[in-house]
Amino acid sequence: MYTLAALLSSCAKNDNKELYQEIKSVDKMVFASMAITKTAKMESSDWYTMGKRIAVYSYDSYMRAYVDLSALQMDDLVFDEDAKTVKVTLPPVMTEITGRDMEMRKEYENIGMMRSDLDSKERAEIKEKANASFKTEVEENPMFKQQLTDAAKRKARKYFETIFEANGYTASVDFKPSSNSDSHDKE
Repeated sequence: MYTLAALLSSCAKNDNKELYQEIKSVDKMVFASMAITKTAKMESSDWYTMGKRIAVYSYDSYMRAYVDLSALQMDDLVFDEDAKTVKVTLPPVMTEITGRDMEMRKEYENIGMMRSDLDSKERAEIKEKANASFKTEVEENPMFKQQLTDAAKRKARKYFETIFEANGYTASVDFKPSSNSDSHDKE
């Protein structure tokens, strides 16, 4: 982020096209991220063995919110040279799941004396089920995306207001509306 600020502040004050090109060249700019802890439980008991097997594990999954500045168009920056203002309409804030911890943390385990410990295959199955549940939860509960989007919008507004102020303009920053398919999962 700071590289863009340095590049833009060195641009000629009246060369709006160069300013636009510098912003657009950044491509994807991340403005907010969060870690979400997911807990997974496995419980089993067989009638032919003594005791239960109960295991609870947790791990963190990560999400972020970004603005794809490569989608910025020249007419998304409306300059008023007389008033030294600029109206900026940024592409929509997008969210994505960016990954998860490789290792799970053991939170609780109760394995009967006649039962075997969980093997790596069982732990991997627990994690995959929990990950599928997590993705469904993120899609069905807009709270995660909304928190990220709101934080990203606040930070992007402040960031671009500062960038344009360094170039002699007072900026008002808005965002294009997002489509319903504004999230991308990567793992």
